[in-house]
Amino acid sequence: MNINRLNLTNRSQSGGGKIASLTALSVSLIAGLVFSRYVAQADSPGVVHYPDLQPYPAYQLSVKYDSSRSHRFLAFSTAIGNFGEGPVELFPVNNEAAGTTDAYQRLYTHDASGSWYPVATNFVGTFEFHAAHDHWHFNNFAAYELRNVGPNGSIGTTVLASAQKVSFCLEDSWQETRLSFDHVASQTYVNCCQDCVQGISVSWADVYPSYLEGQSLDITGLPDGTYWLLITVDPGDVISEGGGVKSNNVSATKFQINKGSKTRILQYGQ
Repeated sequence: MNINRLNLTNRSQSGGGKIASLTALSVSLIAGLVFSRYVAQADSPGVVHYPDLQPYPAYQLSVKYDSSRSHRFLAFSTAIGNFGEGPVELFPVNNEAAGTTDAYQRLYTHDASGSWYPVATNFVGTFEFHAAHDHWHFNNFAAYELRNVGPNGSIGTTVLASAQKVSFCLEDSWQETRLSFDHVASQTYVNCCQDCVQGISVSWADVYPSYLEGQSLDITGLPDGTYWLLITVDPGDVISEGGGVKSNNVSATKFQINKGSKTRILQYGQ
């Protein structure tokens, strides 16, 4: 598999970022996009510039054991990119009456001179403190499913394992430089504290390495064989992305498990 090496040591080390405790981290991302990118048209000034969320196929798959519980897990890395015209931006509001930290999406446009300004604000859910990562997550941002393989090799309908309400700290982890974008942004969202604005800028991806808590599915009792691993971003359809882009919110990785603990990726995308 061709890979593109990247180093995340230039990330902010403040605000409880998900890798703030690490001084050196290198992860691998797949080098080629294996899904069809939605090509957004450059909008005119004053028109809402929507984000376009797309998950990269799961990569760095491995089988891990928890001997204390006699459980077996499939661990994997994920990356969710923003290939749209505007940022995904979520800001927190303390809701004392409900006892929650509510999350609102802010949508942007720009004037004729290129100066950006907000044009809409929508309630999209809640933030919650994630003790395992020691920072705040936006709830229900992704879903993971392990599926069987259909008769013709396609994605089957049987869900063998799942995590349906995966929370994320949205950050600019890694910039996609192999594609062209109308509104390329510099690294903007880097903190995950309770009062921090989270998001993913245009051309950036939020990366979650396989060793982090929550980046696995329980496959105890699953036999050797071939499977599909699906990643869905915004499964509840609460993030505004404009028209025509929700169909690319799912990615798929076809892989094999051999000898109980060996994994081999067969295919990215269906």
